[in-house]
Amino acid sequence: MSSAPLDEFRSDTSASEDSKATSWILWLLHPKVAIPLVLILLLISAPLINRAIRLAKVPPADEPFDTKSVLEFVVPDADNAFVEYRAASGLQVQYVGTPGDPQRSNDEYDKAQSDGWEHATEPVRKWLDANRPFMELWRKGTEKPDAQYVRASELRADTELLSLQEAREFARLVRLEASRLLVEGQPREAWDWLRASFRTSRQLGRHGVFIERLVGVAIHSLTAEGMVKWANEPQVTADLLRRAMRELQDEQKRAPPLSACLQTQYLSAMATWKSLWIENAELTLLNVSGESELNERSFRHVFANWLSQADLPRNQRTKTLPGLFVFELPPANVKVQPSASEVSGYVHTSVMAALMIPSGQSIFVATDREVARDNVLLTVLALELFAREHGHYPEKLEELVPDFLPTVPEDNHTPPKTALRYRRDGDGALIYSVGDNGTDDGGLFEKVEDIGYRIGKPREKTE
Repeated sequence: MSSAPLDEFRSDTSASEDSKATSWILWLLHPKVAIPLVLILLLISAPLINRAIRLAKVPPADEPFDTKSVLEFVVPDADNAFVEYRAASGLQVQYVGTPGDPQRSNDEYDKAQSDGWEHATEPVRKWLDANRPFMELWRKGTEKPDAQYVRASELRADTELLSLQEAREFARLVRLEASRLLVEGQPREAWDWLRASFRTSRQLGRHGVFIERLVGVAIHSLTAEGMVKWANEPQVTADLLRRAMRELQDEQKRAPPLSACLQTQYLSAMATWKSLWIENAELTLLNVSGESELNERSFRHVFANWLSQADLPRNQRTKTLPGLFVFELPPANVKVQPSASEVSGYVHTSVMAALMIPSGQSIFVATDREVARDNVLLTVLALELFAREHGHYPEKLEELVPDFLPTVPEDNHTPPKTALRYRRDGDGALIYSVGDNGTDDGGLFEKVEDIGYRIGKPREKTE
């Protein structure tokens, strides 16, 4: 049987299909069709192209630390001060002062704080008495070795840290209680309360975010001022000062490393952003351009940069870039981490990172000032002890070594091995750090950045 007709049919069919294909190709290549089609394809692929271009500017990065160990860490209740802090919060009584006159109420409270218990009005004294249950339970919490508000895995930007305001109130109440005890001739008991407040400042932020640590810094400042006033009281003996110096040094060792706070802040920020991308359709659309991945990569690079310097003394860290707070790294570090200018460029590719990252400078500045205040505070106690034993303050800080301090106290806001500023002033003295600007402004603490105290009786001004 002949196959010629079948072959001819197949040939005709193939020819027909080729003709149709050619017609389609010619139709697609026609300018009226091709140009709109290309434009449509470009519009569809533009976000993907843009995403690829943006991501190419920020290289991937590993997690800046062992996140698993931090996420899983939990302080047992037996060691956790926040067990008592939460319970005490429900006992705290708000200060109302004089009814109908809030300004007078604030003035009365401030005067009692600054000038002593003898200036405390009846509303202030009643407020202190009403808060004794709150204070006693809170103080019990300060005796515990650690403090964790919630686990790092549970922290988000909107987590309510309900005990932070109560922590401030405890510190304010302690200042009043210490002042009252001094008036009643009980300096040892006054110191014990001040020590409890100081320990609160060491517990806040041990495993918390920036705001918790910053509240701890504020409490540290308030308590240190109370300790300086306590040390200047004539009824505080040399023996009490020696005890206070030993205990203060023990408490200062409890200061949480800045790296711990940075790690918790990083985990909280990353978890917050991830939940926002999932829950908000608007951000999901924004993520088509790679914003989420850019944000994550930028955060990793920045926090790795910060963590490389965080636990070094301020005067041993490398310089930071003008404008954006990232550190120039030593050559050895640059081999494994991007340079400061590269990290700066990464941050500015991400809208979210550019908004969030600058806030990191505040925690470095605050904790550096806290370290300076710690050095000044311990030196104040040594100066007061010297005065008890010699009848006057020393002319130079070198006279404190070795009987009162092992070395001359350094200023962390100046080059290494630069001493704190100190000078006699009549029967008193000034002791201070030059502060953030690195300039000796003469110890005008209320108006400039110097960090320190006036002690004793200053020289009387002459007309």
